[in-house]
Amino acid sequence: MAESIVSFITDQLKTTIIEKVKEEVTLLIGVKEEVKRLERNLKLIRTVLADAEEKKTTDVNVKQWLDSLKEAAYDMEDALDEWRTAVELEVHGADDQNAASTATPSHSHHRKVLCNLLSCFPFRRLDTRHKIALNIKKINKRLDKIAKEKDRYNLMSKEEVELPKRPESSSFVDVSHILGRDVVKSEILSYLLGGDGDSETIETISMVGFGGLGKTALAQLIYNEQAVQKHFDKVLWVCVSDLFDEKKVAKAIIQGLDNISGAEAYGLELESLQVLLERISKSVRGKKFLLILDDVWAQSGERWESLKVTFRKGSGGSRILVTTRDVHVATMMGSSQSQVIHLERLGDEVCWLILCEIAFMGREQGHAEHLEEIGRRIAARCKGLPLAAKTLGSLLKFKRSKRQWEDVLNSEIWKLDLAQKEIFAPLLLSYYDLPHPIRRCFKYCVIYLKDRLFWARDLIDRWMAQGYLGLQNDADLESIGQDYFDFLASRSFFQEFEMREGGTMLTFKMHDMIHDFAKYLAEDEFVTKEVHCDDDLNIELEKSRHLTLVLHGEVPFPSSISGVEKLRSLLISCIGRRTGQYSVLEALPSILNKSRRLRLLDLSWACDYFGKQVPIEIGKLIHLRHLTLEGCAQIQELPQQLSNLRNLLELDLKLCENLKELPCWIVKLINLRTIRTSGCEALTHYPKCIRRLTSLRSLMGAIVRADCNDAQEFSIADLGNLKHLWRVWLKVKGDTIDREEARKAQLYNTEDLRIYLTGQIQNVYIIEALDPPHDANVQFFDNYLYV
Repeated sequence: MAESIVSFITDQLKTTIIEKVKEEVTLLIGVKEEVKRLERNLKLIRTVLADAEEKKTTDVNVKQWLDSLKEAAYDMEDALDEWRTAVELEVHGADDQNAASTATPSHSHHRKVLCNLLSCFPFRRLDTRHKIALNIKKINKRLDKIAKEKDRYNLMSKEEVELPKRPESSSFVDVSHILGRDVVKSEILSYLLGGDGDSETIETISMVGFGGLGKTALAQLIYNEQAVQKHFDKVLWVCVSDLFDEKKVAKAIIQGLDNISGAEAYGLELESLQVLLERISKSVRGKKFLLILDDVWAQSGERWESLKVTFRKGSGGSRILVTTRDVHVATMMGSSQSQVIHLERLGDEVCWLILCEIAFMGREQGHAEHLEEIGRRIAARCKGLPLAAKTLGSLLKFKRSKRQWEDVLNSEIWKLDLAQKEIFAPLLLSYYDLPHPIRRCFKYCVIYLKDRLFWARDLIDRWMAQGYLGLQNDADLESIGQDYFDFLASRSFFQEFEMREGGTMLTFKMHDMIHDFAKYLAEDEFVTKEVHCDDDLNIELEKSRHLTLVLHGEVPFPSSISGVEKLRSLLISCIGRRTGQYSVLEALPSILNKSRRLRLLDLSWACDYFGKQVPIEIGKLIHLRHLTLEGCAQIQELPQQLSNLRNLLELDLKLCENLKELPCWIVKLINLRTIRTSGCEALTHYPKCIRRLTSLRSLMGAIVRADCNDAQEFSIADLGNLKHLWRVWLKVKGDTIDREEARKAQLYNTEDLRIYLTGQIQNVYIIEALDPPHDANVQFFDNYLYV
């Protein structure tokens, strides 16, 4: 992590905007030398970071040195961001009339603007240049000490792993069949498909084994088996994970039984557990079903019994299949001894076959024969774990020579004393083979809860908000993020992909062991906490930089959260009915006032905590890149204080159903790359000024007039002013289309086009008028929620 931050800061010092900062501060005596000293220190430290990253697992002193460097690096990054923002404000101006102007004001105007805006920044009432000089000197003192200490640890200079070229689609690993499990698969199928179909007893079969053995993969294979789909009226999949939350499980069962999703599925969150159980009981009546409960952990049997009783009205021959690491859970779930199937380790030969299938994909047969002896020795290191074999195969796929394979076999990592050593050692080998910017991206995945389905594009946007993909003025950050994502996918760090036609990945999951591994690497930087009614509501963050907080049921907002000052990500989500007695109109603003370093703020579905009013304190978060208010249905307007968020890249307002307008001050947010208003039913139009946000790459839920070029409303021709758009989701107003105006939209770069027509215009006419690229993914919807 430290190397990635230092590399990023070194790059920042080379940018035009920072060069301008250096010009400004050199008017102060001695600062020019301080800036050079800062660059020199960073370069000296950067040369040994790769070696330090690897040695930290065995040398506690090196780890402490890296921790100190990481803290200093974060502070440097914040300082540079403040300086860059101040200079950008001078260049672009801060008054309402010139908010989107890119013309350079006069020197006197610079000073006037800067003076007016200093109240937004931590260096309030201090001369800007003097503040910068003091910060540089302070940071250099810390870096001087860190640079000197590195010589104690005999750290060596190492070549950095090169950033990858874009992987070919054939490199993605998704083995559709499972090797070495045919006997177990047949045994499970005989339990599920055989037996007495007239029996009223619902039998429970449990698959038991520790992490990485392939329980979930085998259960998925059974789920998709044609004979299973034909035999049962309904086949349901529920991922249970760490805590057996009966309401969460009940909701997932209803979604499968009644085929519901989207806003209707969210409505289930508002129902009581009893209502959900009654609905399940009605839905299963007379149906033969198979319920697969994946990854069940040890919890009270009472929670399961309250659910199990609802299945009694199901048809005879219904079955439940459980995967778990604990044999006691199998007993708790109702499996008899004969119904517990223990998944054993694979043999070395099967591990070699798995490794071969991935490592030699697309290669000539001669390669496998040349590397077979050493490859079999590596396969033996998998200790019978298919996840380890898959991970090592994905690593070796990019190693062509015998020497490179020998380096993997002889790596010191195999000798480390690691938590979960059998699986972590292969994963660590793959991790250290990643380029440093991608390592940082991988660890950030811990921000999501375990066993959750991720949206690939959402993850890429969050990487962007943290600065992991480069500086925000780079025109191609989305492509860089996609390359990083594809690279991690090709190394088997992700799985269970949902693909769009053309090969683009839409959604994915992380294996729970890989999630544990990412958390092991991230240490205390990430805190993920699910708060239930009986949980302690005091949260201590200490060195944490990223917090995910999920509040269930009627639980109050945490009474205190200490250590928020260093947070860079804050995600607060609410699940379940709220009665309003736990309002945090005081608590949340207090937290935001302290969290001035935030890059990402996600308040999805948290409106019950702040009602109709978006906290105005958000406007003070000058580092903020990503703001999500999805599902905050009570919000009616956005406060003008948000116009101070000059660094904002993404504004997500999806399903803010009562939001009445996008304010004209939005044009001040000159760095915006994404606006999302899908499902904002009270929104009648976009303001004309949206056409001036020329950094936009994604417009999701944009409302456009097709019948004319309106002077006040955003019209279809205005899209032509946004040259970088690649994702365009439109709600089109009007009963006719002005073809001449539509041609001005110039959607030449569009890859993803969604259209919701509210008037009488036919699909074929809008497509003919817009003339998107032939390879664009074009879809029509009849609901504003999906555009």
